[in-house]
Amino acid sequence: MKSWKITKSKTVFKCKYFKVLDEDFVKPSGKKHKWFIFDTNDYVVIIAKEKDFFYLVEQYRYTTKSKLLQVIAGVVEKNETPLMTAKKELKEEAGITAKKIKKLGWYYANYGCSNQKAHVFLAEDLKIGEQKPDGFEKESGIKRKKLKISEVEKLIKSGRIKDHDTLAAFCLFMLKH
Repeated sequence: MKSWKITKSKTVFKCKYFKVLDEDFVKPSGKKHKWFIFDTNDYVVIIAKEKDFFYLVEQYRYTTKSKLLQVIAGVVEKNETPLMTAKKELKEEAGITAKKIKKLGWYYANYGCSNQKAHVFLAEDLKIGEQKPDGFEKESGIKRKKLKISEVEKLIKSGRIKDHDTLAAFCLFMLKH
């Protein structure tokens, strides 16, 4: 297969969390094209499982103007590995430490406009403690929720769980666990 050739790449917006690239490229057919790319750090998604229960978090999400029930997640910071971030986010968001954490896989979070990856982990053999959310998470009203696996399945089927990370993570869990 012929490669796609980038002819221009320019950062058109940059902030602490991401940048937007304006790229021109030539497709293998020879046609010129323009694309905008959302360039940001990878992140982790953690399924915390204890026997027949999952721990999720519920919090207000400004972008959707609603509370969402979701898996524990967080951005991989510079100088962190996905595993380090998974352990950190599990503790901060849910107050959980795990003796066993294994990677279930990864997926592109939004490949139509970004190269960002979501790394999915399964945490087991849990110790439940106090949540230690950051200031933003505190203001979003983050709460840990313990639900039976069957309840989570019902919430997915009914459309109550709406975010792609929770849906994709549980798909990987069901296929690989």
